[in-house]
Amino acid sequence: MPLELQPKDHRGYFILPQAPEGAGYYVYGNLNHMPNSGHLAQHAHPNMLSLIFHIEHQWQAIDDRKFGIGNISIAEGVAYDKHKSHQKGIEMDIRPVRKDKLTGQAARVSRFDEVYDRDATIKLIRLFLRHPGVTKVFFNDATIQKEIGSGRVRFLMGHDDHLHIEIREH
Repeated sequence: MPLELQPKDHRGYFILPQAPEGAGYYVYGNLNHMPNSGHLAQHAHPNMLSLIFHIEHQWQAIDDRKFGIGNISIAEGVAYDKHKSHQKGIEMDIRPVRKDKLTGQAARVSRFDEVYDRDATIKLIRLFLRHPGVTKVFFNDATIQKEIGSGRVRFLMGHDDHLHIEIREH
């Protein structure tokens, strides 16, 4: 029997690595409000994992802060909490960039907060939008929507404190 290095669900989706040394991202979140359970909602389609690692590498070349990754999908794609859309492992929540380097659960930030870094968030969104697999970005900062243009970043209720990134499944 081969040794399984990292658990995966029946779809073959792995949980996003939670704290790789030197990573350009951090993870946050709790599943159904249970402390230390965010990893359970981070099963990602292989294409999503590839995108994350690609963007992380590009981000590290332009900024020394980490970006925060939240909900992706729970095992087997079961609907949960308020995230009925997060079932295929191709949708991901990301925090806006902060002006400081705070990471983890306490690093929550919204577009209304003084610590919110709009310019850096624009740079991060542009990295995602340059990737041909990205199909949707939701974030409710009208200034960013206007700056990026062409309807590439859209409004969706409840997206003041995180971006929603979606990719093609295949």
